[in-house]
Amino acid sequence: MANEVFRSRLTPEQRATALNFTIDPGFVHHRRIQTILGPGAMQWIDEQIKNLPDTPDWLRPQRINHIYTHALVWFCGHLRAPSLGELIANGRGRLFCSTEPLAPCADVYSQKSRAVSRWRPKGKYDMRVEFHYSISNISSDTIREQLRKGGPIAMVAELLSLDENLSVFAPLVMGNPWLEPGETTPTFDIMWFGSEFNQNFVEDVDEFAKVREEPLPIDPAPMRAVSENSFKRALAEILGDAVPKDWGGETSDYFAAHLHLQGRPITASFLLKGPARFAPMTLNHLGKNNDQIVRLAREPADMLVVQHCHDIATPVRDTLRAFAVQPSRPRRYCVIDGRESLRLLRAYGLYEKAVALSRKTKGR
Repeated sequence: MANEVFRSRLTPEQRATALNFTIDPGFVHHRRIQTILGPGAMQWIDEQIKNLPDTPDWLRPQRINHIYTHALVWFCGHLRAPSLGELIANGRGRLFCSTEPLAPCADVYSQKSRAVSRWRPKGKYDMRVEFHYSISNISSDTIREQLRKGGPIAMVAELLSLDENLSVFAPLVMGNPWLEPGETTPTFDIMWFGSEFNQNFVEDVDEFAKVREEPLPIDPAPMRAVSENSFKRALAEILGDAVPKDWGGETSDYFAAHLHLQGRPITASFLLKGPARFAPMTLNHLGKNNDQIVRLAREPADMLVVQHCHDIATPVRDTLRAFAVQPSRPRRYCVIDGRESLRLLRAYGLYEKAVALSRKTKGR
């Protein structure tokens, strides 16, 4: 599995490195970006272009594209622009910034002026989404080939039209998700991790570090006996928190305000799923239009966590990443499946206590 390869290639310390996310542009719509950013931002862009060193004719347009892209990604972060999934689920907004899976577009080579790519989300959405764009704004053979084949592409796009079944967007920037050094110098080559970084694992969190001493179970079956509420209470005990009470307006099942990654304070929102459906978690577990992940993403948390008593399917992991890791607002995300949940409870000596509590409260 891709996430297990990522887990083995980097240490918890390396995965906790603070890096900046951006987009390596292969498509830039300069005119539309100028209209959206306005005179103030364009003054900054003009200054950056003016200060460019002498470069070969073939390189200068690329440098200018990166300047436009950095300004637009910053603007999206300041605006708190949503991901596409959030925008569709919430039914409001005109601008999104996220990495999205696109269907293949064979016409990107044959069309002379304009092409259309279609959104291919992991979950089920009532709304279809299309991206209409000018071929002339494609500046990279790499992005052209990616559009032809389909797959994940980082982008900023503006809503053009909307009806009951179809949303049409105009891409402003399209390219590969890209990492840049942040406040500290990374100890690994960051260029290979743009599509994976910001995923953390349960052992990466300082408060859960004891799991490193506990072997990973081969079967999640013992978690069938642990209710969602009991697991929540176990989390609270590990973290020294009071057990939060459920209420109708909650956007997450648990909010942890005092976690740490390699000593750096972070907050985390948890979506917890118990054994009411003891089966691998698919997107069908998460409500219409993945609304449970939508609500989780609304939390002002540094990390979004999905926990389940059984396995967690790849589409759920991919969807969680799409909501968490936006180029303009990257957040950490973590998946704790049934085996990891059992490992956590055993590491802190809480499995039997959780089972006993689950039995005690089952009839209530």
